[in-house]
Amino acid sequence: MITNLLKRALPFALTLIVGTGLGSIFGFNSAPKPKKTPCNAASLRSVYRSGTGGGEYRHRRSFDNSTPLDIHPAPQALYTPEALRNKTIGVVTLLVRFNADGTTTVLKRLSTLPDGLTEEAVRVAERTRFTPATANGEPVSVTREMNYPFTLDDHTTR
Repeated sequence: MITNLLKRALPFALTLIVGTGLGSIFGFNSAPKPKKTPCNAASLRSVYRSGTGGGEYRHRRSFDNSTPLDIHPAPQALYTPEALRNKTIGVVTLLVRFNADGTTTVLKRLSTLPDGLTEEAVRVAERTRFTPATANGEPVSVTREMNYPFTLDDHTTR
């Protein structure tokens, strides 16, 4: 059994030692170190979704004249009378696209609540006012997850 182990392990060990030695002598693994460049806004690149919703991407552009999405204070989501009666609480999470033209589109309902609260959150999302994000001075669409909490502490109704 020991001879069988030596027959297999010894050639492997010798090949490893010889290969490591030759590699260090001839420098096979010594790649040139990358040049470090300072990171600034002009050197950063990003990919923005186009407003078509088809998963297409705009060309890469620099951040020279770009601004982030600015969501203005959103209208408050109101409790429905039936949600108050049933004491429904929780959070509605929506996937919302803030379009380059200043409109919003609810793409998907990620978490929902009963008693009309999901519909109320969709209504609020569709009425949200914002300033679109820009890339090189052009408005671009941005998709975000938005949370609409419903707690009985502040139970304003429609």
